[in-house]
Amino acid sequence: MKTSATISEIIHKRREDLQREMGEIPLNKLLDRLESNENIHRSTNSGIKNKSFKESINQEEDVAVICEFKPASPSKGHISDSKLEDAIEIFNKTGASAVSILTEERYFNGSLKNVEEARNITDLPILRKDFILNEYQIYQAKLAGASAVLLMNDIYPDIKQGISVCNELDIGYIVECKNKEDLKNSLEYGAEVVGINNRNFLNFTIDLKTTEKLAGYVPPEVVLVSESGVKNSADAKKLAGYGVDAILVGTAIMGVKNKTDMYRSADNIIKSVKGSRIDRK
Repeated sequence: MKTSATISEIIHKRREDLQREMGEIPLNKLLDRLESNENIHRSTNSGIKNKSFKESINQEEDVAVICEFKPASPSKGHISDSKLEDAIEIFNKTGASAVSILTEERYFNGSLKNVEEARNITDLPILRKDFILNEYQIYQAKLAGASAVLLMNDIYPDIKQGISVCNELDIGYIVECKNKEDLKNSLEYGAEVVGINNRNFLNFTIDLKTTEKLAGYVPPEVVLVSESGVKNSADAKKLAGYGVDAILVGTAIMGVKNKTDMYRSADNIIKSVKGSRIDRK
């Protein structure tokens, strides 16, 4: 696992890793596997349809909480040795609305296999969080059992096309925006779920007011997720007051010393935003 890298270095290495992945399993083979998997799913489907990612994080009264399994990050380095199954158990018990799984290996110590394992132990929707550079990774996510992917402006080359691929695959998404222009373009492309990242990728600093400044540009019918920077329930309440529909929380839950503290942190944050959803004007 590597740390202390710039965003350009991270993307460069992620592109290298993606090329390796695409060489090991070419797109046509990946699509064959996906089609075979879909056929098996259709033949064994009981007819019970779980909530979609968007439905799960779009609640009438509560601000939804997406809990993230986050072993490491470029800004923090090592965060947690917690096992995936322990984290998922806590997310389930404390009432998380969805789970985010980091799959980038070099800087976040993530793995796509964690999505597959999580799918076997939770019915919560699962977001594949990674630097998605190519539609190949959306197909990967679908095959692994993810319910949604993160599409980042300036990282994914064609947001409109990415949304279209997600719609075709019946997989959800968060379109991440960093400014008004990103939001304007994403909404014109038909984005139904957008995210505002409070982290500045140039220096990795956090400012929750980024969400406050941009939330008013998101129409009420579009689901708004605030990402990064929640340290405690006070931060969660602050973001709820800005009119978000959901928050994504990783380090505040994962970066504690034991399972009991993880449970307490998740429980406090999730309880703090129950009944706190407000309408954006």
